[in-house]
Amino acid sequence: MTSLSLAPMTLGDIFDRLFKLIGKTWLRNLTIAAIILGPAALIMGASADMGFSELADLLESEQGLEDVTTAELSTFLGFALWFAIGLTLMVIGSVIVTVAVTIVGCAEISGESLSWQEALSRTFHVRVVKVIGQYILEGAMLTAIVVIPYALLIIGIAADSVALGFLGGLLIVAAILFAVYLGISFAFTIPAISWEDADVIESFRRSWRLVKGSWWRTFGILILMGMMVSFAVSIIMTPLYLIFLWDFFRAYFDILSSIEEGVNNPAVFVTMIKSLGFGIGILSGISSIIQLIVTPLYSVVMYFDLRARRGEFSQPSSGVTVP
Repeated sequence: MTSLSLAPMTLGDIFDRLFKLIGKTWLRNLTIAAIILGPAALIMGASADMGFSELADLLESEQGLEDVTTAELSTFLGFALWFAIGLTLMVIGSVIVTVAVTIVGCAEISGESLSWQEALSRTFHVRVVKVIGQYILEGAMLTAIVVIPYALLIIGIAADSVALGFLGGLLIVAAILFAVYLGISFAFTIPAISWEDADVIESFRRSWRLVKGSWWRTFGILILMGMMVSFAVSIIMTPLYLIFLWDFFRAYFDILSSIEEGVNNPAVFVTMIKSLGFGIGILSGISSIIQLIVTPLYSVVMYFDLRARRGEFSQPSSGVTVP
């Protein structure tokens, strides 16, 4: 890694750095996301299309849902299996893309411009295994924090114990707040693993130390950036929903018109179901791709800002701009 001069950033600096980082890396990140997540999206789209089409044909037939044959049930299970495979690939692919995009972003801020091939080469290493382990460990820990007091609440209700139920309710609120606190404190484990090649446990310690003393600031900025990204993604996705699901919306408005006219037309409902499948699968993939080429980057910017606040970089002299 090259030596880096970086000063702590204001909120305006963070947004400026983020937008510049997105502009410099979006094509590489889009390429990575499309390569990794594209096949999963196609599998989900094709399987959902076949499943919805089969359901529509069954509704259209005279036998209906009550007389489903073994062959038809097997067909549905086959579609469900393929959809589950696509969903699994999407989840694993999302982890891979997150690591790769994080590496691209960290390298760019550090003055090292990586190609998408180099980023993937660094990703398909023990790093991605560590990140998967980190996700599993953090998810299990946060789930246990919330589930244990919830179980106490259920026991209190079952035992008709007001005191135990009240205690469980209070602990659930406390557990949720504690889980949020830990979630923000561990928000930078992925950059620690992806860029510093930290171990799983060390990544938790590293993120905790970075956030310590800046929790509320980190919380506020992450929430603000998350809302902005979600809003931007919704703006991009809205016209795509209209394009990919045009037949669905057209059938939906036909149904509304027939209801107003007092006419019952089941064929329109069947058409609406048939038009859902492929579009839903593809749109899920596109939405994931758009979010994943941006979301890891604001964690990267915040990660470098927190490191600068810990004095890990030399301070740039006046007039010097960090790329």
